[in-house]
Amino acid sequence: MRQTAQVIRTVSPGYVEVKVRRASACASAHNCGSCDHCSFMENAPEIVVVAEDDRGAQVGDTVTVESATSSVLGAAVLLYIVPFILFFSGYLMGMSLQWTEGAAIGLGGIGFVLGLLAAIGLDRYRKHHKPVSFKVVALGG
Repeated sequence: MRQTAQVIRTVSPGYVEVKVRRASACASAHNCGSCDHCSFMENAPEIVVVAEDDRGAQVGDTVTVESATSSVLGAAVLLYIVPFILFFSGYLMGMSLQWTEGAAIGLGGIGFVLGLLAAIGLDRYRKHHKPVSFKVVALGG
């Protein structure tokens, strides 16, 4: 995923700290500013990340940074898909064991919570061991 960022400071040779505004999901589709989502994303917080820089960016420069899309998509799948799969699996398992519908839903709920806990655990692990990496790919916005 490519985003425009501003260089805040040089961290070490080959690495800069950049300020990136979180991108709106509809930014590439339209720039109306009138829908609720666009209005909300105009005020989205900026995040500060360290990016690999082999282009020689200086403090104050506007740059284009790129992050690994596969890492972001993998996290999205884990967060949004896995809990629902575990919910329906638990529900269907409860029904196949001829439990009452309430008990089957409860088993599905346990699966959903386990999926969310797995997503939270993986997120914490990745923050400390394998953070999303950014790289400056172009100078100028």
